[in-house]
Amino acid sequence: MMVRAVDRSLAIMEALKEDVQGLSQLSRRINLSKATLLRILSTLIKHGYVVYNKETKTYDLGIQLLKMGMTVSERLDLKKVAYPYLTHIWNMSEETVYLNIRNGDERLCVDCLNGKKSVRVVAYTGHSSPLHVAASGKAILAFLDQHEIEDYLKRVKFEKVAPGTITDIDKLRDNLAKTLEQGYATSFEERLPDAKGASGPIRDITGQVIASISITVPNSRTDDEFALYIRLVTEAAREISKKLGSSRQ
Repeated sequence: MMVRAVDRSLAIMEALKEDVQGLSQLSRRINLSKATLLRILSTLIKHGYVVYNKETKTYDLGIQLLKMGMTVSERLDLKKVAYPYLTHIWNMSEETVYLNIRNGDERLCVDCLNGKKSVRVVAYTGHSSPLHVAASGKAILAFLDQHEIEDYLKRVKFEKVAPGTITDIDKLRDNLAKTLEQGYATSFEERLPDAKGASGPIRDITGQVIASISITVPNSRTDDEFALYIRLVTEAAREISKKLGSSRQ
């Protein structure tokens, strides 16, 4: 039943993609009874995927589909825009660098280049972790609205996944405040043992932080090397944000 409902919902939206339609026309178009059609339309309207015009008594696609399309476009553009900066950091550092987006309460790696050195940290596309764990997620979390951060802190589970994972909520708040103040995130053994990382926030045209660019290295790298890596990711994040249309720094 669930699969059938999804199929019918998609058929409705495919039909409306062609033209605005009334109930009778839409019923004939997808060969569905008006009663069944009305039930599905009611749900689609509730969630913003379809809108109903009371004056013309017609249905059209809703704003939610536009938002989803913009999100997909933004993500595709993000990878395209960010890739030259990923390769620049990779060539300058020979370390593992990667691009992350927010995916609900997690950060998701959508592109990565693994380090050239024999002793390195390995990353892979598709890996995810909670936003509060390590620099890659904190560079997104720290720049959300305060109420969003507090909502996140209320529902997240603070599980220790590495020696340095922050599991105390007050310490995490302090860490996020520091990240916001300095404009980038760092972490030390928060997600992986014997590894440290740095990450810069990437903003979209509205100024909101939507992603992060990160570098993760073994703890054996010197303070001077790590300072260089911080500068590389923060500069890259700033330039990517500009390319995406953000005027905020």
